[in-house]
Amino acid sequence: MEDPVVARIKNQFDKKGNPAKIPLMSGKQFFESRAEEDGIYVDNLKNQPFLPWKIFSEAVNFLQENGGKAKKGNATNSRLGDPNLDLNTLEGYIASKIYGCKPGDSVFKRITPIASILAWAEICENTRGQLCLLPEQKEQASESEKAVPVAPKVEKSEEKAEIDSLNSQLANRDAELKSLEIKLAESLQRIKEFEDRVAGSDREISGLREELESGAGKIVALQKSFSDSEENIKDLEEKLAGKEVKLNELEKLISEREGKLGEFGREIVEKNEKIRTLEGILTTKDGAVNDLENQLVQKNEAVNDLENQLVLKDEAIKKLEALITQNSGIIEELKSSLKEKEEVISVFEAGVQEKDSKLQVFLEELAVRDEEIGKLKTELKGYENERNDLGKALKVKIEEIKMLNEKFPAKERAMKKLEESIRVKDQDLKTLAEEVIAKSGKVKGLEEKLTAKERKINTVESRLAASEEKARKLEKQLSGYKGEEKLVEQLREKDELIKQIRCTLVSKEEEVSRLNEENRKYRKQQKLEAEGLRQIEEQKSSKKWWKRL
Repeated sequence: MEDPVVARIKNQFDKKGNPAKIPLMSGKQFFESRAEEDGIYVDNLKNQPFLPWKIFSEAVNFLQENGGKAKKGNATNSRLGDPNLDLNTLEGYIASKIYGCKPGDSVFKRITPIASILAWAEICENTRGQLCLLPEQKEQASESEKAVPVAPKVEKSEEKAEIDSLNSQLANRDAELKSLEIKLAESLQRIKEFEDRVAGSDREISGLREELESGAGKIVALQKSFSDSEENIKDLEEKLAGKEVKLNELEKLISEREGKLGEFGREIVEKNEKIRTLEGILTTKDGAVNDLENQLVQKNEAVNDLENQLVLKDEAIKKLEALITQNSGIIEELKSSLKEKEEVISVFEAGVQEKDSKLQVFLEELAVRDEEIGKLKTELKGYENERNDLGKALKVKIEEIKMLNEKFPAKERAMKKLEESIRVKDQDLKTLAEEVIAKSGKVKGLEEKLTAKERKINTVESRLAASEEKARKLEKQLSGYKGEEKLVEQLREKDELIKQIRCTLVSKEEEVSRLNEENRKYRKQQKLEAEGLRQIEEQKSSKKWWKRL
């Protein structure tokens, strides 16, 4: 046999059409739903549009068990068991019953289309935050239950709700413990990562130290090469000094040879003069001329030899100049190489300084990380302390539960005594109520008397006012007729009458104050009786609470 709720919804689809536009609670917006054999498909649940028929029948059963109305529940930003989504709400009940969710799980929100479809099918009334069965459905539920008393079910549902809330609290505690364990694992993982980073930083430091050592070796090698180059330069300078000395010696030799050549030139001049003198004698002395020619040939050969020697000396001087130019080029190259090496050394020193600064920064970062590690350790200690505190609190709670279980029979005995005392007090209350009813009648009579006396007082006051007015008029008349004694007597009589009226007024006021005092005492007694009734009701409610426990 088909469920009546499902049959009602299908009948509504047959009437209104399939698919159908179903209004939301406001009535201004709609969503489309399509009925199939296994359930309903809606277009406002994104990637989970299917709602099985069982949801609607279970929702109606849940409403019937809760007296025809229940909170909808809110699954947004909540988990099952939270105050907005406990098992006493329709959303939480469906998530637990149909979809098998447990306390602490997140729930997909389905209450909007469910409530709208039930309201559209005229099964429920969809209000803000609450869903109520319509009177027809309540009557059907009452007929189906066949006059089964509701109070025990309500008490069972309350007990079930309390048990579910306790279970949800335990689940929340378990979830908190799990989250704490996860946090501990994460913190341990972070500590491991920090240790790995510290190890990596140690490796980097060792690598940097090796680089520094290699750089220091390179610097030493450069210093050695620099010292070698300085020694080479010194050797070259010494060689240059020796060559300069040799050049000076050669210059001295050349100057000496030039002096000799000058002497030879002077001798040649003298000989030419002699030749000129002897030209006259040539004719006479041919033999002597031939001898002289031979001597001249010899002298020419000597001059050629001297010229050849001069050419060789010029070539030697040119070679020396070339060597000097070569040496100057080598010296300039050495100077440029020295400058380059000095620049390299300055760059290397700058790199070393940068590395030193990086090392300092790295050491500072290491110090900061050490501080962070210390903080994490303190946090870990705090988490461990919290965990220990939670464990102690759980032990205390368990002991309290044991104590409550031990105290429960004593409380039951006390409850029995309270029941007996409540019965006695109920009888006292009945008698008090009868007395209150009787006294209320008396109070009504007193109030009527008070009203009558107040009316009399008002009339007396009006008479007083009239008499005072008359007295004023008489005084005016007296001012006109001072010599008449009758008016004086009338005035005296009026004064006496006024005094009597005032005395009666005073007595009436005293009587009214006495009645007010009696009324106040009676109201105080009524208040005390009401307080006693309230205490008895509280005892009755506490009795019910202990029964539920």
